[in-house]
Amino acid sequence: MNSNELNKFVFQKYGLKFKPVLPGSKELYVLSSPIDQSYWAMLSRIKSGERYFAALDLRCGDFSEVIRDLPGFSTPFRLTSDDWVGVLLEKVDKRSIENAFDYAFKLAINGGEKVVDKQPFLYIPGEEVDSKYQEQAIPKRRKIVKKEIELPEELRKMKKAYDYSVLPAKGRNKNFYHQGMVVQDFRDNFTKVVPFLRYYPTYHDMSDEQLRTYFTWRTKLRDGKYSKVDTSYAFVYIYEVLNNIGCKDPEDGYEKLTTFLENYVKKFDLEIEKYLTVWIKDYVIFYQLSSKRDAFQEELDADLSYHILLNPEEYDDEKVYDELKKLSPYLAKCKTAEKFQKFLQVIVQIWQKLINTETFFKKYVAQRSTQYHNLFAGAVFYYKNNPAFEFGVDSERTYKVKNGVVEYQIIFPISRQQTELNLVFHEADRLIRQFFKLGRPIKPKKLEGKYLQAIKEGIVAFQRKDEEAKRPKIEINFANLGQIRSDASVTRDSLLTEEEKKLERDELEPAFPAPEKEDPEEIPENNYSLDQDETFFLLALIKKENWQDYLKEHHLMASILADSINEKLFDEIGDSVIEFNEQDQPEIVEDYQEDLDEIFLKKDR
Repeated sequence: MNSNELNKFVFQKYGLKFKPVLPGSKELYVLSSPIDQSYWAMLSRIKSGERYFAALDLRCGDFSEVIRDLPGFSTPFRLTSDDWVGVLLEKVDKRSIENAFDYAFKLAINGGEKVVDKQPFLYIPGEEVDSKYQEQAIPKRRKIVKKEIELPEELRKMKKAYDYSVLPAKGRNKNFYHQGMVVQDFRDNFTKVVPFLRYYPTYHDMSDEQLRTYFTWRTKLRDGKYSKVDTSYAFVYIYEVLNNIGCKDPEDGYEKLTTFLENYVKKFDLEIEKYLTVWIKDYVIFYQLSSKRDAFQEELDADLSYHILLNPEEYDDEKVYDELKKLSPYLAKCKTAEKFQKFLQVIVQIWQKLINTETFFKKYVAQRSTQYHNLFAGAVFYYKNNPAFEFGVDSERTYKVKNGVVEYQIIFPISRQQTELNLVFHEADRLIRQFFKLGRPIKPKKLEGKYLQAIKEGIVAFQRKDEEAKRPKIEINFANLGQIRSDASVTRDSLLTEEEKKLERDELEPAFPAPEKEDPEEIPENNYSLDQDETFFLLALIKKENWQDYLKEHHLMASILADSINEKLFDEIGDSVIEFNEQDQPEIVEDYQEDLDEIFLKKDR
């Protein structure tokens, strides 16, 4: 909506026209109340840069507080009053402007009394008629004048520092900063506590009593005396520190923010915590506080974990293995690790091969993603200068800042990380058992060939490394050792036939042993430590027979038996053999039905 459309709407609906506040003036037009001739609407032009904007001020009473923070609405442009609201015509849709205008008009013809919803109204301009009834002025209602409180000189200076020439959309943050610098050292001792509720609150939104309430609370806060106050007051204090108002330097501001988080937010107002923790990180980035990287402790811990996984050769085997166990429950409960002392070292060698295999990390562990966010989003913050820079937190995370926007990369886990890595380590366990002839072979699962090959290469690499470590170290300090070796090698090669040379090359490549067929007679006769109840329950499931009556008679729970059986058979099978279906009924995992038949039903055949 533009000013011409507004004039047309006002005339067609209310029969009114905007009039210049002064004869001949083209800067400010007003509408007057037919009741007391007071102004209730002002139309003017506001200059911002090289452009002019049509601005409307409306007297909406208490309703102003409700709509002032809507898009396009703001504090009034031409005067300071909580009863008025400002509207940028080109920023607000036509319907919203008409609704706000409607409310202001009802309020004006109702003598300033609160507008009742759906209250009918009618205003007919007066006419000169010949009648015995003549117009008579309605006596003005007696206004209740609030007693003004005494305002300290510092607060009067602060209020005068507000610049009305800048649009609220751009000047709100600037005005807050400049007003804050005027009163950054001000202390007050006001006895009254006045409530304050506003979104994105600033000094300009406060009444005189609210200002004195805030600065008295801030005085006590700076003295280390914390007391509960309306959330809007607390946000004003946070905005001050973010802008370094009342701070010696950014390090001092950081200490104030973290102290406020611990001593006030966590004790009196936890709703603020989700905003403040983000703003503290933004504060460290914006002021480039390298010594305060501990604000990113959660991110640092996550980045370190992924750095260890991506660069296992830089860390000892125990550190790498601990990180792998955090990601895969399979490793945490793998029985092979208990039987094979060097299982940890083998897994780390396998991981080094896997991590260097194309797409493995992206497919089975985590992916990198570029993220963006605005610095101090949702806060009142004034960019006095807006430099472009980079701030590194660690080797995995660097924040690039430009025009108040932060760009950075994060590593986040894939959606089925645990499941996928359990599959990988199941296959690693299977091949380790096969290669080193440990326990009963377990059934293979589907894994891409290149990753299976990487697992095998890791096992072979461990074997070579282990054998190398076992060899005695003999130092021979012969100056001409190199020449002796060279001559011996030439002589030896000249004596070997081509067939002998081929056999020697084959011996240098460790052959990965094929899985051995287990002799049925060597299968243990025991039931793998299963007790009588567990054995009955498992056999009933394998044979698909009734087990409910037995459990009911012996007061047993299927879930407890299933967990115990899975635990005891994990060493042999390498996975859980019993799971619960959608009806919450136990059943044998289909992949292991054949294995369990072979183990437990052999005698029946």
